Amino acid sequence: MSRAFTLFAFLLASSPAALAAQDVPAKPDIVITGERLPDLQNALKACIERKCPPDRDITATLKVAEQQFVDGKYEDARSTLLKSIGRNKRFSHDYPEPVADLFRANYRIAAHLGDGEAFRVGTFDMVSALKAGLPDTDPRVLGGEIEVGDMYARFNRIDEAVDKYSSVEHRAIKLGLYNIQGMARLRIVALYSQLAIALPFQYKGDAHKTADELVNSSDPHMKPFGQAARVLMARLDAKNGDTSAVDKLIADYRAAGNGMTPVLLYAPPLKSADDNDRGANSGETLTKLSRTNYDGEWVDIGFWVTPDGHVSDAGVLRSGKPMDEPYWVKPILTGISARRYAPLKMDQSQPGVMRVERYTLTARLTTNTGSRLLVREARPQIEMLDLSTDPPAGPKAS
Repeated sequence: MSRAFTLFAFLLASSPAALAAQDVPAKPDIVITGERLPDLQNALKACIERKCPPDRDITATLKVAEQQFVDGKYEDARSTLLKSIGRNKRFSHDYPEPVADLFRANYRIAAHLGDGEAFRVGTFDMVSALKAGLPDTDPRVLGGEIEVGDMYARFNRIDEAVDKYSSVEHRAIKLGLYNIQGMARLRIVALYSQLAIALPFQYKGDAHKTADELVNSSDPHMKPFGQAARVLMARLDAKNGDTSAVDKLIADYRAAGNGMTPVLLYAPPLKSADDNDRGANSGETLTKLSRTNYDGEWVDIGFWVTPDGHVSDAGVLRSGKPMDEPYWVKPILTGISARRYAPLKMDQSQPGVMRVERYTLTARLTTNTGSRLLVREARPQIEMLDLSTDPPAGPKAS
């Protein structure tokens, strides 16, 4: 898989339009709950024993699985989710969203385990659960279809991803679902902009063309998505050495007065680690050496987004291997430290907003020709989930 797609979901989640899509309720990322895992497990057990309604069972399940994931117990989290899916998937008609949330959590954790097939199938299962209890015209169903497009993009199935996004966009236009329309179009811009990093001659024109359509749209409903497209193009230009668009975006955000939620405007591409950083013979960050065990290959990275949009104090908060910082983490820290966010609407004397991101080194499970035995692909990849909680409303700059 192209390295351009390892953080594809992160790129989309960090766009301003991700916060503006009101047609589909936002699905929270996995967050640190602060509750003890045994307490959560006991609550789930009690819920099951008293045969509580499926939606309550699912809520309790997700709390347990989230805490297990945060604790680095990926297999346990997956097992918790699969057991709940076995109990509750038959209730999709009456509880389409909760059951879809189960499938969504399952495929996200499967990705961190390198189980690409479970990721693919789980995405379709999530949409099927929504369709079981909601009409095809419901924005939640169309939002699920966008996630199918995201899955195609992650598997480098570009034409299928674009076709899916376009199909959702056209249906949204007919239904008057403006935010779904804009989000689907923005996905195409994001996909082409990422492809243009690796293959500029092939995709840079498509990236700018689709972005210009959003930026120049006369439809007022498309304004936030046009702004998000500007951000994506500014990132692309900055990666090609032209930072003027990012500088202008920062000036525009400062003049408009941004809120408390950090909006990523620029992130450098992931660079390779030096041989000395990992003591091996290949200098790539995602080494080509085949491995079979990725247990404990995760880190939580914390950093501050300062009021002027810079990053400070990026560092590893904890990892699956506390005694040894993994070789592949250093380039991530370097990249995070070089990010630029929109200026925050807070007093310059404040430290800013704290963010925490989980990074996992894994490799997809696959089969060799002539064998059904699952093995790891030779080329690893990095998965990311945002563990940050939404920042509380704070004092405004005077």
